[in-house]
Amino acid sequence: MCCDLTGRRDTIAIELIWGINIAVLTELPLALVDLETTGASAKHDRIMEVAVLCRGGGQLADTFSTPQTNSWESLIEPGVSIPPFIQGLTGISDGDLADAPTFKDVAEVLWQRLASRILVAHNARFDLAFLKREFAALGYDYRPKVLCTLKLARALYPQWPRHGLESICGYIDFQTERHHRAMADVLAMQAFLDYAIADCGEAAVAYHIALQLQMPALPPKLPREQIDAVPSRPGVYRFYGDNDQLLYIGKSVNMRSRVLSHFSADQHGGKAMKIAQQLRRIEFSETAGEMGALLQESREIKQRMPIYNQRLRRQRSLCCVTLEADKEGYDQLHFHAGLPSDILAAGREFAVFRTRKQARDYMTDAAADAGLCLQRLGIEKGGRPSRPCFAFQLQRCRGACCGQDPAADYNDRLRGALTSRMVEAWPYGEPVLLRESGNGGDAAWHLVDRWVYLGVLPPGEPSRDACLSILAEATERDFDFDSYRILKKFEAELECLPLSSLG
Repeated sequence: MCCDLTGRRDTIAIELIWGINIAVLTELPLALVDLETTGASAKHDRIMEVAVLCRGGGQLADTFSTPQTNSWESLIEPGVSIPPFIQGLTGISDGDLADAPTFKDVAEVLWQRLASRILVAHNARFDLAFLKREFAALGYDYRPKVLCTLKLARALYPQWPRHGLESICGYIDFQTERHHRAMADVLAMQAFLDYAIADCGEAAVAYHIALQLQMPALPPKLPREQIDAVPSRPGVYRFYGDNDQLLYIGKSVNMRSRVLSHFSADQHGGKAMKIAQQLRRIEFSETAGEMGALLQESREIKQRMPIYNQRLRRQRSLCCVTLEADKEGYDQLHFHAGLPSDILAAGREFAVFRTRKQARDYMTDAAADAGLCLQRLGIEKGGRPSRPCFAFQLQRCRGACCGQDPAADYNDRLRGALTSRMVEAWPYGEPVLLRESGNGGDAAWHLVDRWVYLGVLPPGEPSRDACLSILAEATERDFDFDSYRILKKFEAELECLPLSSLG
């Protein structure tokens, strides 16, 4: 008698959560449960009353051998006396339980109602602890998915001062003759669920239920047709919130799969949850392949500055570093704020850092690792000519400061330290078109000049007029290190066509 539901992915629940049919919320296989116990400790106290109400999931299982109803309740003989406080709270006395069945007597009947269903209870940890202990003593392994209506009430109605079941009944105007009896509290939970669906909407309730069940959750205010419209194609997608505020820009070779992954069970914390709760609209643009999606995403994020994109947002304090040999043949670093146009126009190689501080810190660490001289590099002020620097005396510099480190060896180590940050010299004397081949025969021509990505041509064969039009509109040709790395990543796969070869 083992029921392990921890890894179960119920078909109905999955359809609900992907938003195929939000009305299926009413068909989730739920077992609303309440227990009355002799105390608060599952280890020392016992169950003395249980009530179950089954909802959804095709009602009760057809395999039951005896006629069943959707609701079931029973007093339970706990085998211990009931404390006076509990008797006063519930109205259940020792005499009421004298002829009641034991938990062992009702275990199989109760198991049939719970084993294939989601356990729903108010402060569910309490009820689950008692049920697991009682079932385990009889050889049942009870590990259900759990929905706590106390947590649900707090999520849906944070403005309510209290979220106990008795208080909730007052807020929703649900009348009950008594509290702290199992079936009365089960009916109160049912009333709350029905009230929340009518008041907040099925989508909002479904969203918070999915979060509790650790399943994918469709954003509560995103229309289903917005998901349906996203294709399983490469491209860039955009999330919008209230007042069409741009929240997030993303890219993927399969936009539909990637968009849905934002709402998966492991994306319910932090930024992902904030996006999901604010999301109202999705927009997308298809690309031929991954490179086009990466380039377009990088450009749009820097231009449009979405709220929840941080990594690729524009860095205003870009620092460019060039190498120039001094009179003794040792390469020195020269720091430039931004990227001077003459460096870009001349096609010189250079290194790029987000800030001047990052450049100096990087080179200071690299100097220590490679035995470079900070004075030769220009990071520290020099001492006397041809005199050892302080780092040389500490055996951290190999002696470029005093001529003991040959210039050729020194320059090789310096360039090796900068390899990951260096931008290669532009190998062409003019703008070029790079052809990206996509899946399914799609292709796109991208216009690039001096490693600056200028845009993608309209579908079809490339034309000189289309290129000149893009060049004329590209008044700002700022170098972007992210775009450079993307182009270098795909360089070997691309067909290159110089602009001058177009008629």
